[in-house]
This record gives sequence, structure tokens and C-alpha cells, in this order.
Amino acid sequence: MKHLFRRSIQNLAIVASVAVCVWCAGGRIQQWAQEQGGEALLFAAGMQVEPTPGPGAQADGAPQAQGVTLGEPAPFLPDDGVVPYHSDLLPGIAATPEPGRDYGPIEEIRLEGGEPVGDFFVKDSTDSGTDLAAELLEEPAVHLKGDGSVEVLLYHTHTSESYMKTAQSFYYTDMETRTQNQDMSVVAVGAQLKKALEAHGIGVVHDTTVCDTLFNGSYSRSWEVLQKNLEQYPTIQVTIDLHRDSMTTQEGVKYKPTVEVNGRKAAQFMVLAGCDADGGWGDFPDWRDNLRLALRVQQSAMGLYPDLPRPMTFSNSKYNMNATKGSMLIEVGTEVNTVSEAQYTGALLGDILADALL
Repeated sequence: MKHLFRRSIQNLAIVASVAVCVWCAGGRIQQWAQEQGGEALLFAAGMQVEPTPGPGAQADGAPQAQGVTLGEPAPFLPDDGVVPYHSDLLPGIAATPEPGRDYGPIEEIRLEGGEPVGDFFVKDSTDSGTDLAAELLEEPAVHLKGDGSVEVLLYHTHTSESYMKTAQSFYYTDMETRTQNQDMSVVAVGAQLKKALEAHGIGVVHDTTVCDTLFNGSYSRSWEVLQKNLEQYPTIQVTIDLHRDSMTTQEGVKYKPTVEVNGRKAAQFMVLAGCDADGGWGDFPDWRDNLRLALRVQQSAMGLYPDLPRPMTFSNSKYNMNATKGSMLIEVGTEVNTVSEAQYTGALLGDILADALL
């Protein structure tokens, strides 16, 4: 009798506990149903009525964009940070300008033109009468060993030239185009180029000295950087001054020279070769050697990645290219290319330069 009484008490306790749990669950279900709507409760019960999307969801159940914070990195970039070619899928493309802030459009283009030389094009503004096709047939003065010894110097006369963080269809007229954050500037492009050249066995020094703390005098300061490294590493044969360009129309459109390479977006690059045909400077007698090397680089680029190079520029200019017989100036993208696009080009340039130099 005592056992039956004790068992009855235990059963009553279990029933009471279950009742409390059901009451609590019922309260939660009621609250959830109120928040989601009655259709959601029917759907949960297996009645095949699809719940009406709540705030922040699209009809297909995907999260709905609630606005994009400009300048923030895209949340689904590949691990290597390279932007997929179809950038209209990136959040920045859907961004809208902040109210009351002046802005202009960005237009993606592929730059072409110039005079044909072999299978590529050159924009010759020198009026020097130089036979570029004949110069292409001449051997450059530099021949790298590719044994890991330091043979290439990378540096930046305009070290703080910057890129955009995310792909978008407009720019703010008060946007900063220079930065001391070297992960966002031409220095980041140099880092990728260095890595790619070293993978080909070419020893590289990448000097990241800031030469444009004041814009005036930048080339004088980068000349000092050049001479310091040439003295420290006498095996250097090639010096490359990496820049980025800027192109804005009178209507305020900023051009973004961009192409697809292996399904990814890359910033077009431009090789510049200087000229002193009349000897007026007196300290640039080897300009033809630089020209021959630049022509070979352009030829290699067309063979490996034919859409990537802009037409080569041949101009009456020096830009510290009188330092060696293998001096080049290369511009990668513009300020409205993303840093990822420019970095990708830096890596591709490594293949191009190795093909031309080795």
C-alpha cells in the first residue's frame, strides 16, 4: 500500500513537470507565431503553407541587403583576395552614394590604340623617328641569371598612390587618392610582383621607402633610393618604378582600365620607356637599351596575357630611367581600380617579366 501511494505521488510529479514544460513551450510557440505570423505556424505544422518573408529576407529566403558600408571589404572574396571578374555580384556595386555628398561615375574600359609594332601597339610621342620594329629585334643589354641573386629592384617614386578597397560604380569627389597604408597602395602591387619574380628564381629587393611625403621632389628622393640600392646590391640589372595612373574626363567620369584574366578582374598596366634622342639631357645615353627591354616586356605580355597591357608609351621623358640599362616605369590601374585587381596584375607581371628577362 505504501508502495502504491509512493508511485502515485511520483506519477503526479512527472505529470506536473510535463505540464509546466508544455505551458512554457506553448508560450514560446505563441510568441514565435505572433512574430512570424499565423502562416508560419501552419508551415511548421507541415501544412505546406510557405511563411511570408519577414524583414531582412527576400522571397527566395536569401538575406536582403540592408545597405553597404563603403570602404569595407567584400564578405565573400576568395582567400587570395582577388576579385572575381563578375564584380556586379559584389556588395559595393549595389551601394548608393551618401546623401549630400558629391560623387561621379566610374566607367570600366579596356585601353587600346597606338601604332602597331609586331603584334602589339605603342604610343610614340617623341617625334624621334625611332624605328621601333628594328629596336625590338635588338637584344636588350640585361640578361638575368635567375639563380636567386639580387638582380631586380622594385621601388615607388609616388609611394602613397592608392586604390579603392571595394568595387563600386561611383566615386566621391573628395575621395583620398593617397594613403600611408601600404596594404592599399602601389606598395601592395610591388609585394605581389616580388613574390612572383622570386617564384621564377629571380632575386628581388623591394624598397618601400616613402618618396612622396611632399609631391615636389619625389623623383629626387627616389633617385637617392636607387643609388643606395645599386651601391648595396651591385648585381642589380633591372630597376622598376611602380606607379598607378589616374584618368578623369572633363565630364567627371573616372576611367577604370580593367580586363578579365582567367576569370578574374585585373587592372591593365602600362609600360613607359623614355627617350633623349637629341642628347639634350646629357646623362641618358642608354635610353635605347631601356627601350629595347620595354619592347620585349610588351611582347611577352601580349604572348601571355594579351588583354592585360595597355599600349606601351614612348615619350620624351627620363623619370630616373637613366640609372641603369634596364630601367622601366610601369603604371598599374588607376585610383578607382580595387587594390585586389591591382595586386592580381602585380602577380601576372611577375610571369611577364620573367618571360622577358630570363
